[in-house]
Amino acid sequence: MHEKNPDPIDLIANVHAQHATLCDTLEEIADSLPDSIDEQQCASVIDTLNHELPLHHKDEEEGLFPLLRKKAANDPALKGHLEQLSWEHAADESAAQEIAEVLDHLSHGEKPNNPEMFGYMLRAFFESYRRHLHWENTVLLPIARKSLSGPDLEFLNDVMANNRFASFQSGAACNGNCKACKPKDF
Repeated sequence: MHEKNPDPIDLIANVHAQHATLCDTLEEIADSLPDSIDEQQCASVIDTLNHELPLHHKDEEEGLFPLLRKKAANDPALKGHLEQLSWEHAADESAAQEIAEVLDHLSHGEKPNNPEMFGYMLRAFFESYRRHLHWENTVLLPIARKSLSGPDLEFLNDVMANNRFASFQSGAACNGNCKACKPKDF
């Protein structure tokens, strides 16, 4: 019997839910500054920021967005939205790296040099990222569910699986046990 591949759009939605939880955790960290920092909580999100978030963006950039661009050949608005989302991915990854660097110091008991600035950076990130996730969940994923066919979904599933395999093989900032490399459905 041939086992059916998981629905890659459902997998993307699940990652979005995990990233919404990340935003909640970052908000808790921001609220704890400067004197009530939970070192374990800081450590718990570093891998997500450094590894899982860029891997998810790679899934969208190499899999989902090219498929939607083909479907939207005559839809300049959707093309523009996809360009905006790509730009946001790059900006989010840059901010995530800076945040992870500070969180690494906090996870080792250090105090932030400028807690007000770091709190502002955290809030700017999670507020922007929540909006980004909301837009993808309410606009982009419904378009994908409506317009992508079986072969498209197989392609997207293959891209996502290959991204995880390549990431695991390269050891890119991950021990191979993170949620991105070993999601329950892969």
